[in-house]
Amino acid sequence: MEKKNEFLIPVSGLALGSHSYQYEINDGFFAGMDYSEVQQGRVTVKLDIDRQETMLTLHFDLAGTVRVPCDRCADEFDLPIESQQQFFIKLGTENAEESDEVAVVSPDLNEYDIRPLVYEYIILAIPMHRVHPEGQCMPAEEEETDTIDPRWAALKDIDLNDK
Repeated sequence: MEKKNEFLIPVSGLALGSHSYQYEINDGFFAGMDYSEVQQGRVTVKLDIDRQETMLTLHFDLAGTVRVPCDRCADEFDLPIESQQQFFIKLGTENAEESDEVAVVSPDLNEYDIRPLVYEYIILAIPMHRVHPEGQCMPAEEEETDTIDPRWAALKDIDLNDK
């Protein structure tokens, strides 16, 4: 199981300037997420934070693989994913979320949990259509499509041009 506190980034105590972090996401991370669509994966997350006076800009760079079922043969496979995302934390008097890419937090907030953001960005990097690379679908599925039902085999001998 992943340590949840490793995804807490400092807010009020973070010095002005650039800061870099790196996270190695594994199966334990996904197990810690309720109702996770993905249960297995290996993703490297590089996080660069640009701390300014009233705002933090978070640049996420994700690369790795997640285990998903193939839409064609239903066999699971490791799907490569890559994504670059940006998120802003504004320091203000209201704790509210302005949009999907902006959160407003109190300037006195000690830490901000990026775990939900990392999970969301991994899920968003997975394409809607998930299939094995060409020629790698489960062999049983390919064999099924090559065999012809004997009841219909006789139809292929019919000459449609013969009148």
